[in-house]
Amino acid sequence: MKKFQFSLRAALVMRERAVEAAELALRVVQEEWNTNQQRQQDLVDEVKAAELAVQSGPVDPADYIALDRFRTGAQRRRMRLAQEAVGIGKRLAERRGLWQLAERDRTLLIRLEEKAKARWTVEYDREQQQLAEEAYLSRWNAR
Repeated sequence: MKKFQFSLRAALVMRERAVEAAELALRVVQEEWNTNQQRQQDLVDEVKAAELAVQSGPVDPADYIALDRFRTGAQRRRMRLAQEAVGIGKRLAERRGLWQLAERDRTLLIRLEEKAKARWTVEYDREQQQLAEEAYLSRWNAR
C-alpha cells in the first residue's frame, strides 16, 4: 500500500502561513494600541507631576496660569490620543477577526487531515491483516 498523502497539504501550508501573517498583523496593531495607552498614561503622569511641582513650591500666580495652560494642552493631546485609540481599536478588532478566521480555516484542514489519516490507517491495517492471513494460509498449505 502506498504511504499516506494528504491531498490538501498545499492548502494547509497556505492556511498556516495565513495564520502566521494574521498573527503578525495583530501583534503590530496590538503594539500600536499599547503605545497609545502608554502615551495617554504618560500624559496623565506629566500633569500630576506638574501639579505637584506647583503645589510644593512657593505660590506664584504665573505658575498657576502656566499649569492651567499645560493642563489645557495636555487635555487636547489626550483627546487626540483617545481618537487615535478608537481607530486603533477598530483595526485591532478587524485584525483579531481575520486571525480567528484564518485559525478556524487552518483548524478545519488539520481535522480533515486527521480524519483522512485515520481512514488511511484503518485501510492500511486491514490490508496488513489480509497479507498476514494470506501468508499464514500459504505456509499452512505448503505443509
